[in-house]
Amino acid sequence: MTAKENAPHQVLARKYRPQGFAELVGQPGVSQTLSNALASGRVHHAYLFTGPRGCGKTTTARILAKGLNCAKGPTPEPCGECVPCREIAASSCLDVLEMDAASHTGVDNVREVIIETVALAPNRDRYKVFIIDETHMLSAAAFNALLKTIEEPPPHVVFILATTEAHKVPATIASRCQRFKFRPVAPDALAEHLAGIAKKERIAVEPEALALLARAAEGSLRDAVSLLDQCRSSGEGKLTLESVRDTFGFVPQEMLVGAAKALLARDAKSMAVWLKKVYEEGVEPAQFLKDLRAALESVYLEALGAGAAAEPVWSEALSGATPEALGFLLRRLNRALEELRYGDSPRLSLELGLFSALEAAHDLGAWLARLEALERRLSAGGGGPALPPAPAASGAAAPPPAAPEPGGASWEAFVEAVGKRKFSLGATLKTCAHEARPDGGWAIRFAKEFDLEMARRAQDLLNEAAAALAGRPALVELAAGGAAPAVPTDIVDPAIPETPGGAPEGARWKDVTEGEGASGGALGKAEGVFGGRARVVKKPR
Repeated sequence: MTAKENAPHQVLARKYRPQGFAELVGQPGVSQTLSNALASGRVHHAYLFTGPRGCGKTTTARILAKGLNCAKGPTPEPCGECVPCREIAASSCLDVLEMDAASHTGVDNVREVIIETVALAPNRDRYKVFIIDETHMLSAAAFNALLKTIEEPPPHVVFILATTEAHKVPATIASRCQRFKFRPVAPDALAEHLAGIAKKERIAVEPEALALLARAAEGSLRDAVSLLDQCRSSGEGKLTLESVRDTFGFVPQEMLVGAAKALLARDAKSMAVWLKKVYEEGVEPAQFLKDLRAALESVYLEALGAGAAAEPVWSEALSGATPEALGFLLRRLNRALEELRYGDSPRLSLELGLFSALEAAHDLGAWLARLEALERRLSAGGGGPALPPAPAASGAAAPPPAAPEPGGASWEAFVEAVGKRKFSLGATLKTCAHEARPDGGWAIRFAKEFDLEMARRAQDLLNEAAAALAGRPALVELAAGGAAPAVPTDIVDPAIPETPGGAPEGARWKDVTEGEGASGGALGKAEGVFGGRARVVKKPR
């Protein structure tokens, strides 16, 4: 049996752990700054590495320790062959002490591992390096014991603190360290790194499968490599997108797309069908909600123009969804995940979360617009007033309104075109004074400043609608000074008779606006809208 065959199996995450700054993935700023510090000899006595799990904090700490103690160093490019480099890589170097603060949280641990040994000279190497992982787990007493040592350490000592929760590290400790922020590794960089490992290990894998693994790792390089290792162990032959989904229980894409379409269509029956498939496939409710949320988020950001393009299948499936609707659904999915986390029935939390998202609340903007439109119709009786002529100079006659060009679109067609794209603005235009421009556009005057500001924010939309109907470039002019809508006289249904004989026997009328003036109080305002006088009938005691 050869030495290679007799060697113990080594997991990919350890086998391909970066051994130099050049091998770090997704942290160019950190690797460059530390390399420059080693090259110039400007090494700080304490470093604080912060960032999410699996992004390279502890690995970088070991690389820095090798750079400090390499036989050819200090150097930004440790050789990896000398005794110090090999021992540090194997976590067996006497001069590089690693302490897991998650399991050694007390002051006694800090005193035993650090305080009592920090004054001793290195056993063999240049520097005594203390690497404290999960630093935020130390107790308050342990931090206090560590403070003086970190503030004034011996010249041969370097501290490297690593944590995933930087806000839990006391400011007195953090302020004495050079701080480096590690960021989640981008999916593209993760997929590229996985492809390189797969090639070295002779693992046949589809690019789509690598992309799925990279997204599932959520920025963690260690998790991504571990997922690939698991796929290699469970798969046979080439790793495909479907085999990866089956291995990790990822939700099939057609199931996610179908559920998303049912949500946007508010189709409860269709949603019930997809939920049945979720149960039949044994998909975890939390996984289903997370995958659905991730897909909707990509389309949401694309719709806002705030992110990269979503996958074509999702962009096509949800092409008619507005950012408002997608934002509402994302909030509902977040709430469902929160309830699922603390509830005792995952299935019920999933059903409540999805079926409640079918409500029309994500069309709240349209509902508000409808209410506003109803208010305007009650106030104006429907159509908008004719545009009064613009004020003319003293002694000059006002020019007649310009007539539309032959073939120009009607006002109703223009309002309808705008309403299809922005319902609330279309409803507002129905009550506005207006006149046609020679270029096929419109001059519009608004009675309310609020409505004018809303229209100004949609100036491009108005111009596009006018140009599309006119068949040529057209301009829409917006201005204040429109006439207030006339108060209608036919709001009250004449088919409803007055109380025969006036007030009921024993009742008495009371004018609640007495002393407030004709327009005083809430009832006075109601009189201004509906006309007449407001009276209250009190029942006899």
